[in-house]
Amino acid sequence: MKLSKKRVALALGVAASIGAVAALASGTTFGLYSGSEASGGNSFTSGTVTVGTGTPTSVTCTITNMVPGDSSAGAAIGSKADTTCTYNVKYTGSASAWLAVDVAVSNGSTALYDGTATGLQLYLKDGSSTYLTSTAPTAGTTYKTAGGTATSLPAAGITDLLVSTTAATTNTAVSFSLDYALPIASGNPYQGGSATVTLTFHAVQSGNNPLPATCTTAGTQCLPGSGFVWS
Repeated sequence: MKLSKKRVALALGVAASIGAVAALASGTTFGLYSGSEASGGNSFTSGTVTVGTGTPTSVTCTITNMVPGDSSAGAAIGSKADTTCTYNVKYTGSASAWLAVDVAVSNGSTALYDGTATGLQLYLKDGSSTYLTSTAPTAGTTYKTAGGTATSLPAAGITDLLVSTTAATTNTAVSFSLDYALPIASGNPYQGGSATVTLTFHAVQSGNNPLPATCTTAGTQCLPGSGFVWS
């Protein structure tokens, strides 16, 4: 039986003047044990996401004919034949600031991301920190709490992942990469599945707004409290 073509698209745009949006959508018609089809061509464009007062810019990555077992170049599993989505984040504010990224996940009528080891896996990192990772096929996508505990990424996503414990100054730039994998064991339960991942970068002044004592590691969640606020 020949598989119908499948598509995964990742797009990064702007979610307000200090934000950026990335969308990852996939349609899966059959599981690997029902048939197979080779991966298709990829197209990729990189760009700069402005956090602060500048003009936001978008980056788009499109992957066609994705099947279970396919993954992007930086994923820990799979073919690693598809294109990683990368985007450069630049802080343009005049005052020093703390930076964070929120991850929101939205599924279609059939969920592609469900937090398990067989659903969609996500990997998010910059040049020095890891925000999301996966140990599939053992477990699914995880993030780290402020205490450093690896925790399953909820189906809806997570907020306030700290970019750095050093305040950003004007023109501070950080390069992010978002990788993804559809495990070979995904199978028929995910047929027709889709998911959208939205990354929102935000900044808040660091002056008179010290990080809480629990926020000591970049890449982990840093929640408001102890006099610290994100807005």
